[in-house]
Amino acid sequence: MSNSVIVDLLLVPTRLCLWFQSVLYWFLVYGTAGLTAGLVLTRIAWRALKDPYGTFHWTVRKKQPACLRDPTLGKHGYLWGRVRIDRSERENTAIIGITFAIFTFYCSQQLSSGLRFHYVTKGDSRNPLMLFLHGFPENWYSWRYQLCGFSGQYHTVAMDLRGCGDSDAPSQLEDYSLEKLCHDIRDAIDELGHTSCVLVGHDWGGMLAWHFTLERPDMVQRLVIMNAPHPASWLVLRRPSELLRCGHACFFQLPALPEFTLSLEDFKLVRSLLCGGRGGIRNRARRLTEAQLEGYLYRLSQPGGLTAPLNYYRSLLSNALYKHQEVEVPCLLIWGEADSILVEGMSGGTRPYARGSVTLHTIPGCSHWVQQDQPETVNQLLWEFLLDREKDVERCSSRRGAGWAIKWTRE
Repeated sequence: MSNSVIVDLLLVPTRLCLWFQSVLYWFLVYGTAGLTAGLVLTRIAWRALKDPYGTFHWTVRKKQPACLRDPTLGKHGYLWGRVRIDRSERENTAIIGITFAIFTFYCSQQLSSGLRFHYVTKGDSRNPLMLFLHGFPENWYSWRYQLCGFSGQYHTVAMDLRGCGDSDAPSQLEDYSLEKLCHDIRDAIDELGHTSCVLVGHDWGGMLAWHFTLERPDMVQRLVIMNAPHPASWLVLRRPSELLRCGHACFFQLPALPEFTLSLEDFKLVRSLLCGGRGGIRNRARRLTEAQLEGYLYRLSQPGGLTAPLNYYRSLLSNALYKHQEVEVPCLLIWGEADSILVEGMSGGTRPYARGSVTLHTIPGCSHWVQQDQPETVNQLLWEFLLDREKDVERCSSRRGAGWAIKWTRE
């Protein structure tokens, strides 16, 4: 019996375990999606019986809200993505000759892909880059407090990610693959004239920041994550409460129904996410005004405006199973204790995947929308992390009490 056959036989148990794990994972995802869909459809039917017009009514916003044009928040600009040709396609060009192959390689690095990315920037471009990645249902505006707060010493840039805000929105799901999303971040860093950055992400912007750091640690000086667990934590789901809290991510895997549901009653669910008593911003002084809320609803209300952001969930969740690499750069993890979307326990799943130091701060009384809910506390924690002033275990203050900050370091 050859060595290769023996190796294949030895790997059979491992492959069976991985296959079973994959099947179980997707059974949980679509099982939760089906349960959530049943509850959602029941609620829609009940609301429709009471008020059919109000239930199935939503408005497409015609005019961009003034808050998105506020010049004090920074300057607006656009970046262009780049064409990339797969290695197999490059090899096929060999029949045409070496000259064309070189030209193809040049094009793959330089030509515009046709996708335009909107961003807002503040601060001197000669300073180190601090790049902000937003979540759902937000856009660059969610980083308004940080754009101003760090512009004195950093070149702060908040992007509208692919398919969001004023950035272009490809229509196909494959256009939101992790590979392409990570390329967008790499291109942004390059086009902004930098080789690396302090990368800050929230919600699925945080998930994307995790993935980019795992793929390109050389381009990330420090990583800051807000209310977004390490990709491997999606596999853990140790308690039923964690699975149920993530039901929205599972529900978003379904086609069409999530977009329809979120649009009902003039985007009532989106409003509730950001402003509701249970899940919305809790800090009274920082609650969104109607004008600020329109800053998020403006693009989402356009035809197809919800599909592109939801494609992030459909892409990120499908790749969560395979991302178990260790994080090599210093990492700050900020978690709002009152998050009604993701449970705090998922933040602990980061520790096994940290090669460098990981500092976890929990802000009590703070919602999922941490950078908008408690911007002063968040900015203070960011400064401490950037200036290396954290102690091994220390208390952090907030408006509503004290929270623990725990620093893990792997030798």
